[in-house]
Amino acid sequence: MNNTFIKLALVILVTSSFSCGKDRKKWKLPTDVKFKMDMNRTVTLGGNLSWTSGNIIVSYFTFNGQREQSSDVNFTKDYPSGLNVFFDPTNPVPAWDFDIPQGTYHQINVSFRTYGSTGDDHIVIKGTYKNTSTSVVYPVQFEFEAEEYYNVTARNSSGGTKINLEKDKPVSATIKVDPVYWFQTVTTGMMDNATLVVVNGNPTILINDDTNEDIFDLVRDRIDDNVTTVIFN
Repeated sequence: MNNTFIKLALVILVTSSFSCGKDRKKWKLPTDVKFKMDMNRTVTLGGNLSWTSGNIIVSYFTFNGQREQSSDVNFTKDYPSGLNVFFDPTNPVPAWDFDIPQGTYHQINVSFRTYGSTGDDHIVIKGTYKNTSTSVVYPVQFEFEAEEYYNVTARNSSGGTKINLEKDKPVSATIKVDPVYWFQTVTTGMMDNATLVVVNGNPTILINDDTNEDIFDLVRDRIDDNVTTVIFN
């Protein structure tokens, strides 16, 4: 009886250990996650202001994921010389293609910081503005030179924070900054009367800390508000 009991216990122990080993391996299997970087392109100011392109220079990218089935997943990618990321709704950022362990994540946080030395533009947003008095359409270029830190809780397509990553099911996630929010307090009158500067041979509404400072100051006050989003599709 005792020998039978011992053998049975050994079988259970070996089976349990084998099962646990399989589970540990299962939750290490990767999901291909590609991150895009884009911006809110909603047309505002009565249909006269639109944003079409731009870029941001990043010093690091951090992923922190709290997982239900196994240990949390955390990693940071540093870019000592800065990573230039273009706003693009279609193509992922080549440097942000990651193999992330599969599982059910009840919260994922993505953080990044802008990069640059004195004289560098860390964020550049380009678009067009139609003057309401003359109907002339001018290029708009916003330039921001300062370090900013963004920490964003990712959402699924339904707005919740639970995100399922499965092996062999590639996922894309879009990080989106919001120039529409940044410019929300800028008025039509301010844009109509903005100073024009020749950029690449074209009269342009240039907005930075040296030109059209009244507009720049309003935008700067809102640019560090945490309205950036990360959506997993």
